[in-house]
Amino acid sequence: MSQPPEEEFEPGHQNPYRYERPMQGAKGFGLFSKRIMILGAIMVIIGVIGGFSAMFLVKNGSDSIFMDLLMLAPAGFLLGFAGITGWVISGGK
Repeated sequence: MSQPPEEEFEPGHQNPYRYERPMQGAKGFGLFSKRIMILGAIMVIIGVIGGFSAMFLVKNGSDSIFMDLLMLAPAGFLLGFAGITGWVISGGK
């Protein structure tokens, strides 16, 4: 007869004396990534709200004002995406 399969061994599993390093806050790369993510979100908000409001409020046909503000949105999106990616890679803490 065949024997039941053994459970997969995990070192320290269900061991009350197993040492685990205490969790610490975000340091170094994780903190930098969080700040980049926040900066990107702020740039997107300013670019979208400021750009579209200037586009609808400016009547003389000068489109350079709102185009300058609208260009903050894609740059902010890229910064936000890079910040989220770095934050996840660093452990997401």
